[in-house]
Amino acid sequence: MGDRIRKILMGVFSLIAVLCGAYLIWYYIWMPRENMGTAEEYEEYKIESNEETPEAAEPVEIPIDFASLQARNPEVCAWIRIEDTHIDYPIVQSRTDEEFYLEHSWEGNYSPAGAIFIQTYNAADFTDYNTVIYGHRMGNGNETMFHDVHNYMDMDYLKSHQNITVYTRDHIRSYKVFAAVVYDDRLIPVSFDFSAESGRQAFLDSLYASEDVRNQFAEGVEVTPEDRIITLSTCLESEPHHRFLLGAVLVDEK
Repeated sequence: MGDRIRKILMGVFSLIAVLCGAYLIWYYIWMPRENMGTAEEYEEYKIESNEETPEAAEPVEIPIDFASLQARNPEVCAWIRIEDTHIDYPIVQSRTDEEFYLEHSWEGNYSPAGAIFIQTYNAADFTDYNTVIYGHRMGNGNETMFHDVHNYMDMDYLKSHQNITVYTRDHIRSYKVFAAVVYDDRLIPVSFDFSAESGRQAFLDSLYASEDVRNQFAEGVEVTPEDRIITLSTCLESEPHHRFLLGAVLVDEK
């Protein structure tokens, strides 16, 4: 009787040992393989690297002291410059009031001349398809802000002042003027769906469809919905329902 019980217990213990061994094999060997996936499934998450390590890119030298500007006003996001004009200003973007800089300087102080600014409809890093930049048209004798934009009603002036540079903390972007047109006073960033190619084309078409003897269009400057552009917008004296727009296409980025 005792030998029989002993054999039964030995059988039970042997079975337990086999089951434990099988569990350990499953837990430590088989289960990790099941959750690892195949090599093919992981290929989509890999970025193919070059065999040789490329040389580090030269840092872009930004000729604007953004650290000092933003220490005075953190809402400074860029700088715009058009050679041989008075347009050489910081660009600001209010995070709380879209019209704040209509009557405040770039430092945030009250000023009827306002500042050069963009609204929060646009990204502050100028990566949108169309970044709209606003500035007052100052009267005769006051050639500040966007006063000089009106000079683009003359084709000779447009041809000799076609290049616009926008600096941000990390990039230098060069644009070429392709259109100077009298336009209506709609809010452009919300009037066109720039996320769609059709919306981008619709905006370009609207510029060329504008009929005014003051309009000018540069020859030989191609602009497509795949490009990136900026639009300088300023008012027109005695025409409250019109704006004068200067369109420029990105031609270089560093």
